[in-house]
Order: sequence, then C-alpha cells, then structure tokens
Amino acid sequence: MKKSTMKFFVLSIGLLLVFMCTYLVHAADFETQTEQDTVEQKRSGLIFLPILGYTPETKMAGGAAVTFYFRAKGTEKTCRPSTLMPIFIYTQKKQIVSELNADLYWKEETIHLTSNIGYMKFPDKFYGIGNHTSEDDEEEYTPRNAYFSFNLQKKIQKVFHAGILYEFTDSKMKEVEGGRSLAQKKILGSEGGTVSGAGILMNWDTRDNIFCASSGRFYQLSTSLFRDYLGSDYDFTRYTLDLRQYIPVVTSHAIALQGYMKVITGDPPFQMMSMLGGDSLMRGYYGGRYRHKNMVVVQTEYRLPLWWRFGLVGFLGFGDVSKDIEDFVLSDFKHSAGLGLRYFLNPEEKLNIRLDLAYGKDSSGFYITLFEAF
Repeated sequence: MKKSTMKFFVLSIGLLLVFMCTYLVHAADFETQTEQDTVEQKRSGLIFLPILGYTPETKMAGGAAVTFYFRAKGTEKTCRPSTLMPIFIYTQKKQIVSELNADLYWKEETIHLTSNIGYMKFPDKFYGIGNHTSEDDEEEYTPRNAYFSFNLQKKIQKVFHAGILYEFTDSKMKEVEGGRSLAQKKILGSEGGTVSGAGILMNWDTRDNIFCASSGRFYQLSTSLFRDYLGSDYDFTRYTLDLRQYIPVVTSHAIALQGYMKVITGDPPFQMMSMLGGDSLMRGYYGGRYRHKNMVVVQTEYRLPLWWRFGLVGFLGFGDVSKDIEDFVLSDFKHSAGLGLRYFLNPEEKLNIRLDLAYGKDSSGFYITLFEAF
C-alpha cells in the first residue's frame, strides 16, 4: 500500500471508529419518548462552549466546542460519563485546530476507549534540542499535521485496566526561517514525515472524577513502538509513566500531585521528543521551550473553593529534559509556580474553565483553557 493511500485509510478508519463506538455506547439511550426516557435524558447533556482563550503558544484564541456527555442506559448516575467533543479553534498567530475527541465507557466501565482525530496548521517556535538552549536560538516554523490516535482498555480487576494504543501523525513543513537549523535540515524531522506507532498501556484508576479529581489515584504506564513496518518514517520507542494522586484535605479542599517521566530510545523527529512547557506540564514555559529524548516533571496543586462556582488553585512544578537518563542533574531542574482561578461550567460534573498565571526561570505564561492541567 502506498504511503499516501495509507494516510487516507488511517484517518478515515479513525473517524469511522469514533462515530461507531459512540453509537454503540449510546444507542440504547435514544428510544421513544416515555416517562422512563425523560428520566434517562437527565443522565446526559450538551454543553456549548464558545472558546475564548489565551496561552503563550497561541496568544488569543477563539472558537467553539460542544461537550456531549452521557451515561449508558441502566448504569448508575455515579458512573463516569462518556464524552464526545468536537472543537474548532483559530488563534491570533493564525493557527488552526480542528479536532474530534471521544472518551467512551461501556459495559459498566469495563471497557474504555479514548480517541482523537484532527487537523492542525500551527505556526510554532523551535529553540533547539537540550536543556540549556537560549532565547537567541528561537526560530519559527509552520507545520501542517493530520493525526489520529486511540487507546482501548479493558478492566482486569476493579480499578486495574490494560489495553492497546495506536497513534498516527502525517506532518508537512510549510514554512521555516531561512538560514536557520530547520531550513538547513540539520534537525531530524525538519522535512516533516509520518510517525506511526502501536503499543500497550496499563493503568490503576480510583479517581472520584475524571474532569477534576479531589480524591483517588491515577497511575499509567505505556510503551509505543514506531517502526517502518507500521508506516513510520522514524524508528524509535517511547516509554511514559504518569503518576497522580489526589488527597482530600478539608471540605472540598484537595492536594493534587503528579510525577511524570518520558523516556525515548532510537531516533525520534524533534516534533516527537519529550517537551517541557505548555498548559499542562510545567506551566510558565512555552510548550517545547526545552526538548530532548527524556523528561522528568514533578508538580503539585492545592485546590479550594471560593464562592458559588468559583475556585482557586496554587501550583508548583519542577522538571527538566536530557539526552540520557544518567544526565539529569538536580541543580539544572527548572521550576514553575503560579496561581489559578476556576469557574465550573457544570458543578455536578466538575467541568471547568481555568485561568492560570505561571512563572518559570526567566519565563512566564498566562493560560485560559478548559479542564484541569492534571
């Protein structure tokens, strides 16, 4: 099969998979209008979200999203909701993001599928590779990406799940700065290309809420192989460990903790390297400000209610990137700290908008976005 045909096939199958799985999970809820049906409808809902956001990576961003959440007929109302969310965003930096995200549970939460398919034209910045790059290294580039990913998990024990994952990205480099490293093709990935990889994952999940947890744990370990026989232009392996714990303190107060580690072996393109920064890992740094094969991040939040639908968050983070695991030096670790305001669009489901102001080493960032960082 030609690679161009394979790209179209993968994206088409991805889109079909999302809609088919959504139908299978929720088909039983759309019966004729009866008293029972009226009660069942309360188990689902639509939240229309006009998006007005800001991050250092996008500047001002506007668009729209629709969150459709539902629980399969016959399940307890306390069961985790499935969600389907189409998103379209256009930013001040002329970035375009169009996505369809699915997070689906069925058979009493014994099977869980998450999937993402989309298109992105995203003018971005590259600072080089390593943990000592300079602001003077900054160069702009514009990739165009079509992508699809999914992971399918099955409950093995009460809170233990295991499954398979797959991800695919086709990237084309549309613009680069003349005379700089990407234009000179000195960096692997500077010509774009396709990454295609499959793997396995397992997790332990006792969170009380998937959108904004205040108690429980989430531990996930995954590994993905990107190989030529899977259609990838690059040959590398990625291991990811994500450890989160949520500790209730007093009424409605909670401490959130996260330890995150990513290890990559082989030869990944620069776009697939471990990247520090952004609105989730080490807020206060531009996403990808520091990148290399390996990354370690530790961060914590204190979450407390203020009044009505408003809440307050304080957060701290420490992290760094390196070529090899043995190269991590504690004194080189970057720090991040900040405060955030929360507004709950749906207090019952804990769907929120967050506004975060974060500071790092010679860096800062302001973020307006959906959902918690972790």
